[in-house]
Amino acid sequence: MASRQTPLTEEPLVLEPTEAELEEWAKRERKRREAWLQGPTAEERAEFARRERDRRLAELGDQPAGSRAAERARLMRLYPREAQLAAEGAMSLLMKWSRHGFAELVRAGREWEEEFGESARRRRVPYDENDDSERDSSSASDRISDH
Repeated sequence: MASRQTPLTEEPLVLEPTEAELEEWAKRERKRREAWLQGPTAEERAEFARRERDRRLAELGDQPAGSRAAERARLMRLYPREAQLAAEGAMSLLMKWSRHGFAELVRAGREWEEEFGESARRRRVPYDENDDSERDSSSASDRISDH
């Protein structure tokens, strides 16, 4: 493989800008700052206005104002009706479920009674074995059922 040799230059590599390059940069920067202070040109203002108008139209959709108002009016009529239907449907499902659910619970209760014993006789179960209220022969549930 042949080796490449770079010719050595007698001038050292300069990394800093020269005085002329600094002056040219300073002149360009002054002009840029002056232009900024003067504000946008008429062409720049027109271009900004066009872009802003396009952005706002895209935000609203490409519909004319009259059709947007008509769509809003249609939705204002539609949503309350749909909300009413949803509420009525929920109540209907709740009522159907509660009737079927209640019937299922009664059936399960009857099966429990048949399987685990007699439920016709109700008695009060005291919290404590030395409960003085045991002397009373009638329980609160018996007194309530008599009325």
